[in-house]
Amino acid sequence: MAIPRTRHILTLGNVPAEFLDSAASLWRADEVNQAMSTGQSVLLLVDQDSTGPAEYIKTLQDLDRHGIPVGIIPHARNSSSIGQLSRLLDEETIRVDLSRCRFRLTESPEANLPTAPYALRRARHDDPVSVAEDLDADLLVLQGHAGPVDAGFGKWLTLCSRPLHRSGHSPVFPCFGTDRCFRQELHGRSALSTAGLFNPADLTPSLVVIDGCGTLPAPGSIFRYETSIARSVMASRVRAAVLTHGVSAAPLSALIVFLGSLASGYTLGEAVREANQHGQASHSPTSIAGSSVAPWGVVGNPEVRVVGLPVREVPVRPARQGVECEVTAQHLDAQFGGIVSLVGLPQNSGPFDVTCHDRRWARGLLSPGGRAYLWLSGCGAPPRRKPEANVTLSLSPRPAESTAPWRRRAKWIQVGKVLLGRMAETCAERGGPGDSLRTLVSLWDEVTGSVERVALAATPLRQQYLAPPLASLTAGLTARIRELDRTTARTVAAVAPTVGARVSRLWSPPWISQGPACVTEPCPCGCAIVGTVRRHPLWDLARVELRCPACGPVGDVPAHALPGPRGAMLLAPAVTGGPAQRAVRAGTTVTWRVRRQGGEDADGFVSASLFDPYRQHQVRVDVRSIEPLSTVDLAVEVPDDWPAGLSQAVIVVAAGGALAFLDFDLMVTSEVPRGVVGKISSQSAGPLAEGLARRSGAAELQAADGAGGMPAL
Repeated sequence: MAIPRTRHILTLGNVPAEFLDSAASLWRADEVNQAMSTGQSVLLLVDQDSTGPAEYIKTLQDLDRHGIPVGIIPHARNSSSIGQLSRLLDEETIRVDLSRCRFRLTESPEANLPTAPYALRRARHDDPVSVAEDLDADLLVLQGHAGPVDAGFGKWLTLCSRPLHRSGHSPVFPCFGTDRCFRQELHGRSALSTAGLFNPADLTPSLVVIDGCGTLPAPGSIFRYETSIARSVMASRVRAAVLTHGVSAAPLSALIVFLGSLASGYTLGEAVREANQHGQASHSPTSIAGSSVAPWGVVGNPEVRVVGLPVREVPVRPARQGVECEVTAQHLDAQFGGIVSLVGLPQNSGPFDVTCHDRRWARGLLSPGGRAYLWLSGCGAPPRRKPEANVTLSLSPRPAESTAPWRRRAKWIQVGKVLLGRMAETCAERGGPGDSLRTLVSLWDEVTGSVERVALAATPLRQQYLAPPLASLTAGLTARIRELDRTTARTVAAVAPTVGARVSRLWSPPWISQGPACVTEPCPCGCAIVGTVRRHPLWDLARVELRCPACGPVGDVPAHALPGPRGAMLLAPAVTGGPAQRAVRAGTTVTWRVRRQGGEDADGFVSASLFDPYRQHQVRVDVRSIEPLSTVDLAVEVPDDWPAGLSQAVIVVAAGGALAFLDFDLMVTSEVPRGVVGKISSQSAGPLAEGLARRSGAAELQAADGAGGMPAL
């Protein structure tokens, strides 16, 4: 059980005095704008018009270094009200009914198995009636493909903030200000259809979790708060929300530790911190360096407690292989199942495989303190005998796995063919030019055997033979691979409007997250780019996913090794780059810079594509050569008649059979784009806030790296 914390309000930007005073009074704050220290809970008031993304992210990282749970209240001049503060801050508990908890996780196959709890596998019920039932829940958890202004959770539920768009303002999406929706055609409906579209301002659950990329946009980014899901949620009847910074790909286990922490009596801010720490420990992709503040963030009171989620503590006992325990079957709800907390596990034990003797669904995770949370379904497999009163679970040590050694280039060609094949399938489904990709796969197939024979020739036995150097025998093959790389870069850029900018979803099998990568290049917005190493599950290959906490995904590229401290090797992106700015005017020329940092010694080739969400307009930069450890600038002319709003861009780099993708959003406007607002040094404060500040003996926000605070890491 968490101990009481000092309540501390921090402000960023020009938060009005009356708004700050109301928040301090409703939340019963002890301090305002003081030095951060351990033992605190922070409510962060963020003015959206006068705060930059780098300042915002740095503040969250400072809070994380002090281990502080944090709640966020966005403020905007034309949309914030004291009534919103009263709904979000005035009460200390949220009560939920177990039968009114719903989870619609479209990105989690494990959650949607037929044996999973009924309340969890709601994404299997993709119809208007079940969606309406879920939107009326007490606790609603949504996971799917999202962005700051819209989020999709199946064919019949798309949260869309288009009603916030005002005539005369530059649109975020080209469909804003029209009767069309470019998402509808992806579901086989007319662009004029309104089926499945839902205004998030109409949400009514007491607690809602919207787990998708960027549902809580950083202030000052190209996605403005005025037309965001976050603003809609602030205007809804939701009493607390968990939204996401940048890229979010939370595993099912993060949700389990979140629910287990809430059921164990943790506050909402502490439960989100626990879930984020688990996500970081399991190397799930995020777009901010830190654990407790990203990617999930609380919008509302971080000290609120959720009542109504039961958890059962169950001791474990030694077994012939591992440990086992028993759970009383009557404690498991028919639809929700139940969450159990296993106590007594040996320190540093695991990893384990978990099985139920009656074959019911069970998923969970180990915590560093020797405890495990498990979520069990309410019933097991169809019984062949009378159901037992107790459910027996076994945790057995997981056997070690091994992989076979393969030469790097042969492996990249193999996984590249899988990616190109899935691209071709996607093109065919969407009526695009899939034949060119299938032809490309055939061309790579023709050289695969030769590449593998060369790879096998480089064995220890080769030194016993008298033969010319291997390079002299493979000159023709090297030239052919070079031409295929050139063709691949051009072809993939051409089909990008059909396939989409986020091609990482096409890798198969899924690549496993393996921790952070070494990334030194910042994003043009000023934030530090975060990289996550992802390894192929069978072969010795690694990629780096690049993300900006404010701008979202920026790349999916091969990794290369760098020498680290004390002889260690660090993995870093082999290709980096992107635009100098994210907001441009139609009719101008912009420059996209691409750098090859390392990786394959072979020459590479670059091609690029810019396209609008409707995929009706495309600008291509044809293939350019790029050598190892070199830079190429791509000049892109944005036509005068390009539609205003969000566009997407993909840069394709092919080198030695390895593919790299840089993808980013570009905001095109007919007016001069606004720059990112700089840091505001002054701060207005009302009488109550000033009194709290004087009582603590400080007037500014500063990181407490000395006495009373946790040292910065």
